[in-house]
Amino acid sequence: MEYRYLGRTGIQISALTLGAQTFGWSVGPEEARALLDQYVEQGGNYIDAADSYNRGESERIVGRWLKERKLRNRLLIGTKVFFPTGTSPNDTGLSRKHIQQSLEESLGRLGTDAIDLYQLHCFDRKTPLEETLRVLDDLVRAGKVRYVGVSNFAPSHLQKAIMLASMRGLSAIACLQLEYSLLVRSSEWELLPQCLEEGVGTLAWSPLAGGWLSGKYSRGEPLPPDSRAGKGDRWDDAAEQRGGERTYAILDVLRRVAGESGHTPAQVALAWMLQRRRVTSALIGARTLEQLRENLLAGEARLAEEQLGGLDDISRMPLPYPYAFIDRYTRKS
Repeated sequence: MEYRYLGRTGIQISALTLGAQTFGWSVGPEEARALLDQYVEQGGNYIDAADSYNRGESERIVGRWLKERKLRNRLLIGTKVFFPTGTSPNDTGLSRKHIQQSLEESLGRLGTDAIDLYQLHCFDRKTPLEETLRVLDDLVRAGKVRYVGVSNFAPSHLQKAIMLASMRGLSAIACLQLEYSLLVRSSEWELLPQCLEEGVGTLAWSPLAGGWLSGKYSRGEPLPPDSRAGKGDRWDDAAEQRGGERTYAILDVLRRVAGESGHTPAQVALAWMLQRRRVTSALIGARTLEQLRENLLAGEARLAEEQLGGLDDISRMPLPYPYAFIDRYTRKS
């Protein structure tokens, strides 16, 4: 397993990190423990959860496993806050009340005294950003949070958070968790260069685009009913946004490179991301040990430059204004 520094922090995180969103939903406690065991055995050191995942069951499963295996000090544990965790109008968002309450509940479920990476799960238009950043700083100073991060922020939101933290002397933004894959590359227009310039680490969620890059979907065939896209599960717009000709053209090249390199399509999609080093770490999920083993082997895959270039070319998204205008006159040679 390769390890990379998370932005400008002093911690190193594995290039492949394990997302726990399915724990307590499509993955039961026993299966989750087996997945966690396998992940750690292969050198993974970061587990990513959220307070809203399956009404807290994801965090409970991770917490029980950490206690059983006595691995807390060896690993980095991350969780997130924003989405509803109850029925009260204040059980959601990024207010001081909700963050403080949610963190205490997450600490209890995870069975730990501190969260290594506490992330804002989504930008909150209704709460002043300075209120949110100040409560995060309070939690860091209290020793309950070690590093803070954000997720699903627009470039302007991220820059405002970085500048406010710097101007007010508050805890810096350590990382951004963002959607990124061969199918979703719009983060390259601004967010990824911005993070590189500002020293913010990046965690890519859905690097296999909800299963589209696993190789199980084919042009002209119905979506498998047991797949995330087939069930409309969380990807209810998948057929419109991901099932078009661009998607299948990418899948054609992905399968060709897989055949040439001796890897699976999923491994190739992850290897493209890791070798290009556009993100710090790719967040992978799995329902079975076989899926997890396959994904973890992507860290050993080495694609040729022409293969990486072919995937780059077929998946590149046209730049909108003003990115296209700026790129036309400032493109680096």
